[in-house]
Amino acid sequence: MITSPLFLKFIRSAPDVKEEEVTMILDHFTILQVKAKDHTVREGEICKHIGFVNKGCFSYYTLSESGRKSIIHFAFEDWWTGDLQSFLKRQPATTYWQALEEAELITINRSDFEHLCKISQAFKYLFDLKTQTAYIKILNKSAKDKSETAEEKYLRMLEEYPQIIQRVPHYDVASYLGIAPESLSRIRNKISK
Repeated sequence: MITSPLFLKFIRSAPDVKEEEVTMILDHFTILQVKAKDHTVREGEICKHIGFVNKGCFSYYTLSESGRKSIIHFAFEDWWTGDLQSFLKRQPATTYWQALEEAELITINRSDFEHLCKISQAFKYLFDLKTQTAYIKILNKSAKDKSETAEEKYLRMLEEYPQIIQRVPHYDVASYLGIAPESLSRIRNKISK
């Protein structure tokens, strides 16, 4: 039985969810320990499970033909990971999910996910809500990224996700912001003065 206070809080946040339904939902999940730098999904693989980040930090990225990493997002505790398009459509993933530190995921496979969506209004509501929230955040970030300077992007990132600086390598932060590591160093030095 999964006893994570963070995951239990998430499940119990569904409107009118009963304790029997919470237990039934938990029975469909398993815990996966992930070592730092390990991938849970790689481009070309079928994403067989999605996971709730109980502990740790993940980067979600693509690789260009030249091998350059382009980070789309980071996932910290209380976020979901996995290539959703690959998971739902059973197509090869086009992205990578990599643990940046020791991590613990609470995962669900495709058949259990489909089953839960059919039998649990609470789970379907929570998953849809998380997906919609993430979609809106990505759209807002994309719109702001087009109009902001690198320094403005950095300051916004610090405001929205202050833990990034302590938990994510400098070069990954630069990739996320779409700037060179040297530019990030200059911005950080300017702000610290």
